[in-house]
Amino acid sequence: MKKILIVAEYFAPNNHIASIRTTKLAKYFKLHGYYIGVVSRKLRDHEFVDPILLRNLKYVDENFTVNESWLMQKVFWVYNKLKKSKVRKEVTSKTINKATKNDPSSILFSILRLFFTNSYQFYAAKSYSRKAKKQIRKICHQYDVILTSCGPFSANILGIFAKITNPNIQWIADFRDPPIIDFRLKKHLLYHDLIKDEVIKLADAITGVSDFCIESFKDGFKKKIVTICNGFDEEDINNIKVEKNIKFSLTFVGTLIHRKTDLSIIFKAIGDLIEEEKINKNNVVVNYLGHDISVFFDQAGKYEMQNICQTFGKVDREKSIQQQLSSHILLVASWNNLGDHGAITGKLLEYMMINKPVIGSVVGNLKNSLLKEMITCANIGIVWEQVTNDTDYPALKEYILKQYKQYERGLSLYFAPNRDYINQFRYKEIANKFIEIIENQ
Repeated sequence: MKKILIVAEYFAPNNHIASIRTTKLAKYFKLHGYYIGVVSRKLRDHEFVDPILLRNLKYVDENFTVNESWLMQKVFWVYNKLKKSKVRKEVTSKTINKATKNDPSSILFSILRLFFTNSYQFYAAKSYSRKAKKQIRKICHQYDVILTSCGPFSANILGIFAKITNPNIQWIADFRDPPIIDFRLKKHLLYHDLIKDEVIKLADAITGVSDFCIESFKDGFKKKIVTICNGFDEEDINNIKVEKNIKFSLTFVGTLIHRKTDLSIIFKAIGDLIEEEKINKNNVVVNYLGHDISVFFDQAGKYEMQNICQTFGKVDREKSIQQQLSSHILLVASWNNLGDHGAITGKLLEYMMINKPVIGSVVGNLKNSLLKEMITCANIGIVWEQVTNDTDYPALKEYILKQYKQYERGLSLYFAPNRDYINQFRYKEIANKFIEIIENQ
């Protein structure tokens, strides 16, 4: 029986989208008969426990959690507290026209945000990896395979360290994000190049959730390199209570990245349909589950649609899935630009599991995004792309109106998914692709 060590900062029970891939791989590796060890980061004070992923810890034989340095924990705590306060003040100021620019806490927040934008991920990953190396040194000789999940890039540092410490261990370097994402400044980029060279030299296989995540390795890496998408686990929706939503509800779950993930076009379409008296404004609600509430309201505000919005903040995954199952339509947003393409959020795969119609919004200067390809092949909805707005916007309006009319009549929405296509993204199948690499090295 081979022993697999999974090294990832995000793992169960952390209520983070990045925890799903690593936790589900551990589950299905274990069900295939492997011995599973995990090295991950302890939960930060503000982080939620995911009750669904928590149940999957029974598939882990050895679970080692490592804390960040005390300094990094405190810096993150202060920043997170100020961020929540700023969101509350922004929402309040928009309601009562009160300025907040000269607030001392806003000045401190601006300074910390600059640090977080440019340097926090870099120093936090280095800090964590220094502490995690002590654990890796103790146990890496006991394992046959190490699977590292990046980002943060600490996973690569620990993979390099494990391979140098135990040259016989088989190293699969997995990338959930493009490896350069944590590197903002020039000196950080130099460090990135050093890590990249070591990954190319030492890893036995490289995998990534999209072609874009691993394309920078393709010229130099001479061994196994393959794209293995994220997936879903149908067992996650077992025993979830579904509450019927009275209004025609559209729901977005996750992070809204300023200028990269934008729901504005959906608010525009709903607003136009309301103005044309084809939709009753009182019957529509757009739900947001995430921490970027101010960004969400900014996007709704472009078309004065704030009063159809409902926010829940960041919730645990069980509540998130419950809200998705109770909704009529699920919303997903991405981008597709020259040099920055192929981005697929893990939420899209979760949406496939939920079995609801999906509307996608893709900003950027390239058409035919991977998001559009996947939603089209799965036959689960429609995608608007900024670059083809002239044809996509009328189609988007028509799609929303068609589904709303079904809701108004008390009928099921139009939905005929391609099950054969969707089934390939079950984590049972995803794990098999990794097992093929493990057994054929």
